[in-house]
Amino acid sequence: MKIKYTAIISILFLIGFTGIAYAQDVGSMIAIRGKAIIERDNKAIEAKIKDRIELKDTIETKQRSKAKMLFIDDSVLTLGEKSKVVIKEFVYSKGRGSSIFNLLDGKMRSIVGKTGFQVETPTAVAAARGTVILFHVGVMDGRKFTTIICLEGMVDVRNIDPKVMGSVTLKPGQMTIVWEGEPPTQPEPATGDLTDRLLRDTDTGFYELSIPGPMQIGVGQGWMEIEPPIGTPPIEQQPGANTTPVTIHPVFPQ
Repeated sequence: MKIKYTAIISILFLIGFTGIAYAQDVGSMIAIRGKAIIERDNKAIEAKIKDRIELKDTIETKQRSKAKMLFIDDSVLTLGEKSKVVIKEFVYSKGRGSSIFNLLDGKMRSIVGKTGFQVETPTAVAAARGTVILFHVGVMDGRKFTTIICLEGMVDVRNIDPKVMGSVTLKPGQMTIVWEGEPPTQPEPATGDLTDRLLRDTDTGFYELSIPGPMQIGVGQGWMEIEPPIGTPPIEQQPGANTTPVTIHPVFPQ
């Protein structure tokens, strides 16, 4: 009995230790222009291409910088300059799951993968599945706001404050603005200038570094290989001594 008891304690200890030693890896950095920071466990790490992204990480871009992330559910997030997003929740297994990202500031383009997807901002909550969305979080005249543009699919939007009643559903080409303490504005056609500007501000550039085969992404205590999703831009990096500039012409959904 003593031997069995000791064995059980040892197993529990190993399980507990393993849970601490292995963070949940949920994605990878696939493009960086300028400087991006990964905040993890109260430490700031300068991000590099192919760096793993873990649950609870905060990704921040500096001035004149952009960053693109690929997640294991095929979702892609691209941050414009001076933007910050937190990987708040991420559950994925066998093609099913959900994720919640907290966009604290700045601009972001999201290509939603196969699972439930939600973005929270200081003023809004946007939920979607299988769509393309543009976000702009900022402050105007002392008031916080979030602009949301739907490019594909449908997006449900409400104020992040549950006391503020009212929600809207965006269809392709529509936008809404969520001001602090107010329900979303009624959907209206997104102007071409605004859409083009947000697309441009979340475009990481035209310098490519091709992916040599499947990407390896840590999952829990193990590893899995995934092929880059169809339509996802290849890994990009800033021009350097060992890079060759290649001009491409991406086609964005209208």
